[in-house]
Amino acid sequence: MKSTTTYLLYSLMILAISLFAASAIAVVVEPADKSGSDPNIKLVNVPYSAVAKLPQIPATKTVKYGMDPEQYFLYWPAQVNDNTALEDAQRAPVIMIHGGCWLSAFDISHSIAQANGLAQAGHTVYSIEYRRSGETGGGWPVTFADVMLGITSIIEALPENTTTVNLIGHSAGGHLALLAAADIQRHLSLLGRSELRFNIVGSAAIVDIKQYALGQNSCQAVTSDFMAGMPDEKVSDYYVANPLNLALSDKALAQITLLQGDADTIVPISQARHPDVRTIIEPGAGHFDWIHPQSSAFQTLLGVLQ
Repeated sequence: MKSTTTYLLYSLMILAISLFAASAIAVVVEPADKSGSDPNIKLVNVPYSAVAKLPQIPATKTVKYGMDPEQYFLYWPAQVNDNTALEDAQRAPVIMIHGGCWLSAFDISHSIAQANGLAQAGHTVYSIEYRRSGETGGGWPVTFADVMLGITSIIEALPENTTTVNLIGHSAGGHLALLAAADIQRHLSLLGRSELRFNIVGSAAIVDIKQYALGQNSCQAVTSDFMAGMPDEKVSDYYVANPLNLALSDKALAQITLLQGDADTIVPISQARHPDVRTIIEPGAGHFDWIHPQSSAFQTLLGVLQ
């Protein structure tokens, strides 16, 4: 009887260990779906690799706004046929400025999935490419001049009945979008489109470039490449290139919103501040959530667009 009891206890112990091991193995080997293949999944803290794996729908048109190979914008029409509840007039067009630490290494291609998501949500999308620091010949102030030239070219191409435009930028693109917002009224007057109103959205935007340049992460470390020096070496340039120093209160600006994830390790949450804007903090969101159409943060972005 004693040996039978011992055998049963030993068998139960082996069974328990086996079940635990199987469970542990399942946790280790079961892949987490970070690709966004299931449209019902709303992802949080998305790695860039998940964005890179998304399918991309090519732009309908590529339009040059200057002579340099990097001076162009991509165009996607609103995908109203994919959603019978949408009509062209129900969503304002979006002008996009991609991020990438202002570096030549990161071009417009990494933001195509975001453009696709916006078009599928019913927005006509214009996404601006521009010269960036490094081999494409950008840097301050060339990059910003390109962006403003791209924006004005798009404004000239807008239908005459357009009344509102969304201008959005991600990361370094958010920095450029905020600078553009501070100067947009003057350009609208020159173009004879003073009636236009702009809804500005900076997602994970670099708002205080002077402070950002003092940081140690990989994007902060190349700010000096973009600005051709550190803040103590380029005092006046850093002042005029800093959205935090600029008033964002022109009548052309209908609304300005900063979107920031509290898990962003590239642009710290301390950047999400400006006296003339509202800030929305997205719990759990990382840096790339804003450009992944199946993330929770992307839904927040759609919610602040007009």
